[in-house]
Amino acid sequence: MQTDPPDTADSITDGLQTVSYAQNSLGQLEQVKGQGWQPVNDVNRQAWREIEKQIEQARGRVVSGRASCLYYYMIANQMSIMLLARYSGQSSLRVRLHLIPFFFRRLTAGQLQRYADLFQISSKDLKKGALLPAVYSSAQKHG
Repeated sequence: MQTDPPDTADSITDGLQTVSYAQNSLGQLEQVKGQGWQPVNDVNRQAWREIEKQIEQARGRVVSGRASCLYYYMIANQMSIMLLARYSGQSSLRVRLHLIPFFFRRLTAGQLQRYADLFQISSKDLKKGALLPAVYSSAQKHG
């Protein structure tokens, strides 16, 4: 299952033109409008392909039992352990432990709910290990 990255053809440019400077026939600099966004769009597409690769690797780690589903959600939502710790109000050591299936299965209902709220999924889905699309993916489709 793939998440849907933003449409990179429009997300960066949004119809905007670039302005650069070039020498005219008199040797003076003048503004030249152009569509110079193609390199930015290409890099953006390449970055999204890399993100998709990381998400699929995270999915594989969860399916094989080497990581909890929390790891998948952290990667799918482009978070680091430190960022997840900050958003969930916990220490990074505690979050790191929760990425291990053994410790994840022992989370209290309150801890599960904290993560579920953060990733905008139900605590029931989180507890059963459902691997749903990232938050940005559903926001892209609905908004």
